[in-house]
Amino acid sequence: MNQTETIKPPQITRARALQPAKKQGILWRLRHSSPLALIFAAAVIIFYGTVFIYPFGTAIWLSFHNWDFLTDAVFVGTRNFSKALSDQYFWQALKTTILFSAVEITVAVALAMLLALAYSHVRGKLQNFFLIIYYLPVVTPTVASVFLWRWLYRSTGGTLNAVLGSIGIPQQPFLGSANQALWCITVMVIWANVGGAAVLFLAGINDVPESLYEAARLDGAGFWQTFFKITLPMIRPVLIYQVVVSVIGTVQMFEPFFLMSGPGFSTRTLSLYTYQLGFQTLNLGYGAAVSLIIFVLLLFATVFQLQRWQVNWEH
Repeated sequence: MNQTETIKPPQITRARALQPAKKQGILWRLRHSSPLALIFAAAVIIFYGTVFIYPFGTAIWLSFHNWDFLTDAVFVGTRNFSKALSDQYFWQALKTTILFSAVEITVAVALAMLLALAYSHVRGKLQNFFLIIYYLPVVTPTVASVFLWRWLYRSTGGTLNAVLGSIGIPQQPFLGSANQALWCITVMVIWANVGGAAVLFLAGINDVPESLYEAARLDGAGFWQTFFKITLPMIRPVLIYQVVVSVIGTVQMFEPFFLMSGPGFSTRTLSLYTYQLGFQTLNLGYGAAVSLIIFVLLLFATVFQLQRWQVNWEH
């Protein structure tokens, strides 16, 4: 047999090697995947489905029904949603939520920024000490923090009233006053969260190239000029992230308003109103509808902020 007849041309072999591989199906990919990877993926899917998808689907189903745990669920269509739009208590809770969120986010972000600027000029172990001190409220359990501040706000025998009395100021009702209760809770929430925001801002400030500050100093720029022209624009992604997360967190906040509630409806937010509808009055359908309205409001607020403040996450 001739040698040229038994050996294939190298061009044909190379052409076959360069042919694109056929797309494989899902079953083929599953059979050729790592068993450990499949186990982890299945665990995540089960956990996510149990904790989020199933409760969320149940809330959607409940929002179109009336159910009180005792009788059979009755389909009512969109009546629960239309009821919320005409419910004065819903609008009052929404107003309280927006007022609390606006004040808490504005004050907390401003204080956190000032703390981060102060930390940035402190180096070494002293900086770590201040970071630990201010970050302690963040890792403290919320319930423990709430009971601590309830003790501070006591109208008789409370620490704050004792301090006010020592400087000649009359005792204040604090949580016992409809005009003061919301702001007392706001102060407590700011104290609990400002340390975490300050750490994030400090990380952003430390990530700013030092050469920019050196060039600004050579040009004669002062502290505030450097802050507004260099620091603030460079940490804008961190600032936007903190604002977005704060909006979601303040609207969903529940424990302080449940454990430090003021007189009447002065501290009733949307999250507390949803709890009262679902678990105190057993109006599960209406409570689910209000919770979905909160979800839609947060979704639109988050999308609006991310689209309105589009940023480059790299220097």
